[in-house]
Amino acid sequence: MYVMDAQASFLEHSPFATWIVMPKPFTLVLPNLPVTFMNDDHAHARDLLEAMVAGVETDDARLGKTCRAFHEHNREHFDREEAAMQATGFPPYAVHKAEHAQALTWLDSLASQAETGPVSPALRQAIGVELPAWYLRHIETMDTVTANWIAAHGTD
Repeated sequence: MYVMDAQASFLEHSPFATWIVMPKPFTLVLPNLPVTFMNDDHAHARDLLEAMVAGVETDDARLGKTCRAFHEHNREHFDREEAAMQATGFPPYAVHKAEHAQALTWLDSLASQAETGPVSPALRQAIGVELPAWYLRHIETMDTVTANWIAAHGTD
């Protein structure tokens, strides 16, 4: 999932580097969860993600700042979510926390690459395609289970 230098070099010279195209304008539809703070955090993250995807092909100067804001927002969101998991005794807490840690490492890597440039086709692919897919999948799976647990065990 990481965008490595070797991968970027390969993809920069590949005729398939830009074969996946996100729809314009890109809109991410999120599920409504039974926990208010999670919905609010996800909506803010969605706005940041939509801005990143909208500018991934055209606005290299802003991409690093938006990626960093997305990383920082999710770091704070994950802290809130993990506190709620702990407060309610969420059984697979360690698994969900591990996914958060892995995601933060990946998001930091994407933000660092976008901030320092140049923005490679592999980085554009990671931000414009892989990141939105991961984000939605994470909410539809792990966060849905987590939110249902939190709602059933008294913390919102």
